[in-house]
Amino acid sequence: MGGDRFPMKHRDETDGDRKRLDELDDRLREARKGSGPPATTSTQRELGVAYRVMVEMIAGVGVGGFLGWWLDTWLGTAPLLLVALILLGFAAGAMNAYRAIRQYTAAANRDGS
Repeated sequence: MGGDRFPMKHRDETDGDRKRLDELDDRLREARKGSGPPATTSTQRELGVAYRVMVEMIAGVGVGGFLGWWLDTWLGTAPLLLVALILLGFAAGAMNAYRAIRQYTAAANRDGS
């Protein structure tokens, strides 16, 4: 017992703890192996749809506003056509955004995600 600082009972308990930790580590590795990579494609798809909706809305209002302004200066009408075509552009942008969201939702339901 001269060089042995720890009693045999304590050494047996730490060996059992080490064995249980190794088993737990193995089970965790197996569990992680079964799970797939994080779903970044869904997030990227959602971000793409959000950008598409934003562009559709801005483009609709921008094109309607430009055409309304151009027709107002050409025909000499006050801001009548500008306002009308901005509203028409907003409606067109909203309709295109609705279509984009509907397509995304249909694809997500089809994929089951």
